Amino acid sequence: MEIAGIICLIIFIVTLVVLLIEKFDDTAVVLFSMGLAAAVLYAVGGYGFVEMLNAMNWDTILFVMAMMIIISVVGSSGMFQYTALILAKRTRGDPRKVFLVFMTIVFVMSPFIPPLPTIIIMATFTVEICRGLGIDFRPFLIGEIIVADLGSLPTPIGSIPNLLIVRLANLDVGSMFVILMPLSVILLLVTIVFLLNYYKDVLVPGKFDETSELFQVDPRVMIKSRFDFYLSILTLGVLMAGLILVPNESAMVAVLVASALLVISFDRAKDLLQQLSWETVFFVVGLLGLVASLSVTNVVTDLVGGLVALVGGNMYIAAFVFIWVPGFAIGILDTTAVGALMAPVAAEFPGGSPIVATSLVAGVNMGGYTIPFGDAPNMYVVSLAEENESHISWAEFIKLAMTVGLIHLATATVYMFIIVPFWS
Repeated sequence: MEIAGIICLIIFIVTLVVLLIEKFDDTAVVLFSMGLAAAVLYAVGGYGFVEMLNAMNWDTILFVMAMMIIISVVGSSGMFQYTALILAKRTRGDPRKVFLVFMTIVFVMSPFIPPLPTIIIMATFTVEICRGLGIDFRPFLIGEIIVADLGSLPTPIGSIPNLLIVRLANLDVGSMFVILMPLSVILLLVTIVFLLNYYKDVLVPGKFDETSELFQVDPRVMIKSRFDFYLSILTLGVLMAGLILVPNESAMVAVLVASALLVISFDRAKDLLQQLSWETVFFVVGLLGLVASLSVTNVVTDLVGGLVALVGGNMYIAAFVFIWVPGFAIGILDTTAVGALMAPVAAEFPGGSPIVATSLVAGVNMGGYTIPFGDAPNMYVVSLAEENESHISWAEFIKLAMTVGLIHLATATVYMFIIVPFWS
C-alpha cells in the first residue's frame, strides 16, 4: 500500500470520527478532508488533482441531485397524507389499527423517499392525528423511524446510502429489489408484532367519538395541488419502470425524469432548485472525493484483497460481515460514509453475486436505528416530541431500537444464508 494511500485512509477514518463528534458542520468537514486528501496525493504520491476528480463517480452525484428534485415534488404533493387520513378514519379510532395504518403508509413511502424526508412529512401529521384521537403518539414516532429505514431497503432511491452503493458497487436494481423486498416485508411484520406487544398497555382502545374534529376533516384538504398529486403518481411509475428496464443507466433515467419535472413545473422550477439540499450534494461530493483518493492509490483494491483473504471467498461469511460490520460494529458512524467506503469493496468481491452488495445495503440501513446516536430522523422525532410536551427518553429509545435492530440483523443474516445458493 502506497504511503499516500495510507495517509488518505487515515484522513478518511479521522473524518468519520469527527462526523461522529458532531462539533463541526458535516459538509464542511468532508470537503476539507477531500481537499486535504488531494494535497496529500499531490505532495506525497505525485498525483494531480484532475486524476482524483476523474476517479470520482460524477454520475452518482447527478443521480443524487436528480432524486432530490423528484423527492421534493412527490413529498410535497400531499399524496401520502391524503391516503393516511382516509385510512385513519376507517379505523374508528382503534389505536392498534391506527398504528398498523401509519406503519403501512410509512413502509409504502420509504422505497421512494429517504428516511428523513419521510419522517418530516409524516411525523407532525402523526402527532396531529394521535392527539385528535387521544392516543399517545410516541410509540408511533419510534415505530415510524424503524419502518422508514427498513422500508428503504429494496430500491436505490430509498436512501442516500442506497444510491451510493448501487452506483459504487455496480448493483443491479432488479436484483436488489427481488432480494431485498421480501426481506423488507419480513422485517416489517417482525417489527409490527414486536412493537404491538411492547406497547400493548399503551395502545388501548378508548371510547370512539365520531363527532371528533378529526373525523370532520375532508381528506382532500391534504392535497396541496391536484396537478402535483397526479404528477407524483405518474413520476414514481415512470421512474421505477426506467430503473428496472435500464438498470445500468440509472443516473440517466433519474436526470431525465427530474429535468422533465422541472420543465413541466414552469415558473416553480426555480423554487424547486432553490429548495434542493445543496448541503447534501456537497457532502456527497466530499465523500466521493475521499473514496476517489483511496481508489487512485489502490487502497480499495488492497482492502478487497484483505477481505477476500479473511472470508476465503465464502459467500456466507461475506454476507455476515457486510451485514454486521455496518449494521452494528461501526453502525455508530455516519451510514452514508460507511456505505461509500464499503461499496467499492463489495463491487470487487469475486463471483459477481449481488449477495454481498445487498447485504451491505441491509446492514447500512439497519445501522441507522440499531445504533441510533445522532441519526437525523431520530433527532428530529425526539425534538418534535419535546415540542409537543411528550418526552422520549433516550435510554428507553436506545434500548428499544437496539433490541429491534439486533433482531433485524439476525433475521437478515438468516435470510441471506437461505438465498445464497440461489444467487451464487
